[in-house]
Amino acid sequence: MRTFPIFVSVERKPPLVTGGGELAAIKTRLLLKRAEIVHVAAGELGPETAELERAGRVALIPARPGVDQIRGRPLVIAATGDDDEDARVAAIARALGVPVNVPDKPALCSFVMPAIVDRGEVTVAIGTEGTSPVLAQRLRAWLERELHPRLDALARLAGDFRDAVADKLPAGRARRKFWEGVFDGAASEAALAGEDAEARRLMGEAIEAAVKAETAQGRVLLVGAGPGDPELLTLKAVRALKAADVILYDRLAGTGVLEHARREVELIPVGKSKGDHSLPQCKIQELMIERARAGQTVVRLKGGDPLVFGRAGEELAALRDAGIEVEIMPGITAGLAAAASLQIPLTHRDISHSVTFVSGHEAGGEEPSFDHLDLAALGKGESTLLVYMGVSTAGVIASGLIEAGWNAACPVIAVENASREHERRVATTLAELAADPERLQLNRPAILIFGEVAGLPAAGLVEDVLSSPEVRRAYA
Repeated sequence: MRTFPIFVSVERKPPLVTGGGELAAIKTRLLLKRAEIVHVAAGELGPETAELERAGRVALIPARPGVDQIRGRPLVIAATGDDDEDARVAAIARALGVPVNVPDKPALCSFVMPAIVDRGEVTVAIGTEGTSPVLAQRLRAWLERELHPRLDALARLAGDFRDAVADKLPAGRARRKFWEGVFDGAASEAALAGEDAEARRLMGEAIEAAVKAETAQGRVLLVGAGPGDPELLTLKAVRALKAADVILYDRLAGTGVLEHARREVELIPVGKSKGDHSLPQCKIQELMIERARAGQTVVRLKGGDPLVFGRAGEELAALRDAGIEVEIMPGITAGLAAAASLQIPLTHRDISHSVTFVSGHEAGGEEPSFDHLDLAALGKGESTLLVYMGVSTAGVIASGLIEAGWNAACPVIAVENASREHERRVATTLAELAADPERLQLNRPAILIFGEVAGLPAAGLVEDVLSSPEVRRAYA
């Protein structure tokens, strides 16, 4: 069954449990964590439920409840242990649209009971779609250890000051930023330490400081999204995504990365690919400045690392000229992710003492000239060349390296979608790449690794693309 997690109010009308045995008592006890009273339909009560009745927490109703007893309930748990009776109650509840649970009978349920971590005002519910209650219990045990036992005090503190914050700060970014600061700050520490008076004093100071800061300008965070695998994000990048009011993201950022952002964040795609610039670079910079001046926290999310072929230099200059606060959060660049996936080193003390990162095309031109590089010196060995954005110019690059003196038999590995689900690796040589680049059938994005390290044993599947014997002889 597919379920959607919600929290159900049990204030207006008591929930109903059918059955007076041990299983029914367990469910009744669980409901009483939030309900003031629970109605129990049973002919006879076990010791625990009978004690709860004497304490006024349980009210006994007839053993076989009908439509009138079930209608309007927030929820019903059928736990008599009698399969026919439980099925009858479940059928009535479903017909009336009342949520019903029959323990260990998922086919009869319209909701499942989660494993619960209870911290008073803070409740964590863990569900596994009814497939693995033991796993849910293990997760609950882990969370019980991780969550502070006085988390309830922090929630009450926030509740006590909620109206005061609403009166002083406008809805949206200002309030969210305030509460994020509270939960990371001194007031939170005091509440969790049991210092309630100090926590309240610090809350007052925090509100005053937030009111003064409300007129302050926003900021821009240049964040590296890494190569696409969300698990390769840095913790700092994740915090930035959760703090953002607006995210301007590249095509290479990856949808899994954006899952770390708040649901309310504004997402603006500004990605570029060859021949398709959805938003010119100058407009991206103007948009960042405009939003920051409006007091927003702007995340410019870039594939890989912002400082590696990410136009960060242009954006930094524009933001500094505009007087906008800016911070850079590095990411794992695609070349390093490709090497890690292949499990080949980019430097190796026996065959490669340096690594050079280059772009496969130049601004305003299709083909790279590499005039700034001494390709002949690099081609003498003990170096590795990593080419970004070189799919369309791979053949030209390979021919240029051979003309500069590189060994035509030098190994090359191309990695598409490094670190992503559809990663693909293709091995070839300079000669084969120069003669027939289309044979590799490369797609963007891809990294090309040139050098002896590309010939080292690689982990996982690597396609070996060979040209005809005539092509190999021509370059021998």
